[in-house]
Amino acid sequence: METWIAILKTSLTLFAIINPMSSIPLFLQLTNNMDSAKRQKAFRTGVVVSALILVAFIFAGKHILTNFFQIDVNDLAAAGGLLLLLIAIDHLVFGSLERSVLKADQQDPNHIGAVPIACPILAGPGAMMTVLLTTSRHGPMVALASLAIVIGATWLILRFIDNIYRILGKTACTVLSKVFCLFIAAIGMRLLMTALKQYFA
Repeated sequence: METWIAILKTSLTLFAIINPMSSIPLFLQLTNNMDSAKRQKAFRTGVVVSALILVAFIFAGKHILTNFFQIDVNDLAAAGGLLLLLIAIDHLVFGSLERSVLKADQQDPNHIGAVPIACPILAGPGAMMTVLLTTSRHGPMVALASLAIVIGATWLILRFIDNIYRILGKTACTVLSKVFCLFIAAIGMRLLMTALKQYFA
């Protein structure tokens, strides 16, 4: 039972951080000049590449951090929490990250799918940090299960992106984006404060 609760909690956290719903307008803008087949190819590439990146972080991320950079979980939680907080603030107030992504003029679907859809939009620093922390706290099986759920949901959203956007509209997507960013800011603050408590305990 505890394992299923952990999977549910980490899936919700990872979904909020990957945030595919609020990125729908951005995905549509990036693939605006593509036909339907090329757009879906770009999205498939993005989902597959982002999944591979995050799986690699689940199995090798902690080893790389501890053995090469001498970073422990508390260091990662503090840095990751601060990063999530900054990402949320940027998205809520400035939007500079989104503008930099939209400057890409490469229209090859595989290229767009890998960069920027897979990384940094789907498998960004926040998602990488989240799967690492999940693996450290709950083990790789919980992290893999959570990732599978979120990647599956992301694939469904991108598969039916035009219908979803037609139903929700730009305003609803924008509202969802801001709500998810508030969640991300709260998650970042909690990670940061928890890590700081460990430092001063």
